[in-house]
Amino acid sequence: MQNPVTMNPRASDDSNSSDVEAEISDGFSPLNRSHRVVEDEASLVMRAEMYQGYMKELPLPTNRGSVIPFTSWVGLSFSIKQLYGQPLHYLTNVLLQRWDESRLGSDSEYQSLDFIIHPCKAEATVWLVEEIHRLTSSHLLIAQLWGSDPMYHSLIDPIVPKLPRS
Repeated sequence: MQNPVTMNPRASDDSNSSDVEAEISDGFSPLNRSHRVVEDEASLVMRAEMYQGYMKELPLPTNRGSVIPFTSWVGLSFSIKQLYGQPLHYLTNVLLQRWDESRLGSDSEYQSLDFIIHPCKAEATVWLVEEIHRLTSSHLLIAQLWGSDPMYHSLIDPIVPKLPRS
């Protein structure tokens, strides 16, 4: 069985040479992409500031009477987003994903979370964390995290509710 190999050809530093250097990856380790600039820092800071400002303006739902069955934190967040039509903060999504990852190898890894933690408590926990992230997170930290994660877009929810008029 062969391992997948990824090639990243790039021109050599010698402009007179037609040689090509290649980075080879085993498919598990990231290629060195330091020669590429995906987004500049100023752009990320500006986008993170706009994002944080938008998230800070979203009111948290006040009517939370449903009991949501869930097997994982990410699954609960998906149900919350559908039920309330609201996005969750990037940092909340990161945290919930890490909470799920922290269960790997534990005694309760294969147990449904709603048997371990009451669904109302779990939902209240998510909303408490969400409130903290919406109201107190630094756009500079968010920009720094986005800059270090080429897949950060996958943890930003596309749900865009209308803001209440002031």
